[in-house]
Amino acid sequence: MKKQQFEISIDHAMMIGAKAAFDTCLRAAVKKAISTGSDEGSATLRVSFEILTALDNETGELRRMPVLKYKAGYTVPMKESMDATIAESSRLVPSDESGWLLVNGQISMDELLDGDGE
Repeated sequence: MKKQQFEISIDHAMMIGAKAAFDTCLRAAVKKAISTGSDEGSATLRVSFEILTALDNETGELRRMPVLKYKAGYTVPMKESMDATIAESSRLVPSDESGWLLVNGQISMDELLDGDGE
């Protein structure tokens, strides 16, 4: 079934600019995702509207007239991070002064030089 030419839709003739802006952003997002190595992203099209009501002076009828706006955009996250797990075992010990202390089983060079190590 073919859509009517006046049906509210992204395919309506009035929406051609919004649809073209979305297509442009989608292509730009894909290009940026590939060039940065991110390999992911999104493209968005937001259509907002306000419906105004005015009196038609010729017919005396109230007319509803939409004011349509759109915003197209894209985001491509930049992936630069490092994940790691510290393999050294440790424990948390309560402290009156600072709340908690992180204590491990090894003596540091600073402790040896200060004479605090055994």
